[in-house]
Amino acid sequence: MSTAKSTALTVALVGITGPHSRGWMETLQNLAEVDRLLVCDSDVEDGVPHPATETHPAAQIPETATVVSFDSLQTDERPDMALLSVRNDQAADLGTRLLAAGIPCIIEKPAGRTAADIERLNEAARTGGTIWAPGFLNRLQPAALRIKRLISEGALGKIRSIEARMVTSSVGQRNPDHWLFDKQIAGGGILHWLAIHTVDLIRYLTGQEFTEVSGHTRTYTRGIDVEDMAALSFTLSGGGVGNLHAGYILRQRYGDIGLTLRGDLGEIVWPQWDAEGRQDTLYLHSEGPQSETPLAETITLAPAGGPGYGGAIGIEFVRSFIHAAKMGGRFITDGEDALRAMRFVEAAYAASETGTRVRP
Repeated sequence: MSTAKSTALTVALVGITGPHSRGWMETLQNLAEVDRLLVCDSDVEDGVPHPATETHPAAQIPETATVVSFDSLQTDERPDMALLSVRNDQAADLGTRLLAAGIPCIIEKPAGRTAADIERLNEAARTGGTIWAPGFLNRLQPAALRIKRLISEGALGKIRSIEARMVTSSVGQRNPDHWLFDKQIAGGGILHWLAIHTVDLIRYLTGQEFTEVSGHTRTYTRGIDVEDMAALSFTLSGGGVGNLHAGYILRQRYGDIGLTLRGDLGEIVWPQWDAEGRQDTLYLHSEGPQSETPLAETITLAPAGGPGYGGAIGIEFVRSFIHAAKMGGRFITDGEDALRAMRFVEAAYAASETGTRVRP
């Protein structure tokens, strides 16, 4: 994509106190296509962040950026695209206003508190004739792209089993006073904020939909009203079964995040994070049609480093979204993916409450 002045873009960052706002700010500062950076935040008054976000210091606004009001983004300061890194209870209201005005948006996941919020965003995008995307950056992980290709080539055969883990540091380490643990603001807990990445990856990698969800959610941390633990089972449209274990419980920052996919012709193990940090290795054993060896293989696929949220992956995510928005093409993720993921989360809550199996 050309970075000449004739094609340089104006991009807005909406929200400077979100958990990932500092990273997103750095991403936009390092994106060559961005000629003018606009910044606005409704949670900041006189330069002081909203009290509920003090555990995540506000992003520093660079001298080269222009601070604007949100209303001006729909009129005289209209950007080529906007990136929203705001509270979950703000995402749908702010996003629908921009999308209805025809401004393409990347919205920090989960992009709302409920599936109804996501449906509002999708309707606004249709009204405005534009696109939007949730921040499902993990779809661009080299390991994820390789797994998707392997599955599509038949390396695993028919998928029978999936094991997924999103187990991470405790609420106490993350500050129970943060809005992430306030149901009225966040909508939910570990499933909303982190496990939704895993939910989306399962759909993306397998190309299948969830058909039923059952299981349990619990709140163990005093003083919060969202789940900090979930143990779920699910079925897929292709006939496979799986489980998802998620929780804020570890003493360390990261420690047990990963995916295992098994089929009648092979299996893939992807330990995304462990006690030593991010892992870039896949363990593949395949007897599929394109397998070169009957033995287990170890495949290392490290993503390129870089500044900002997600490093080089975050930069490529925004760059590819800009291209899709400008050219009218498809992007790697969209509002339908956000809706499907949130419906799974809501089905999990309903299943836990009723003790039944629920269709997302």
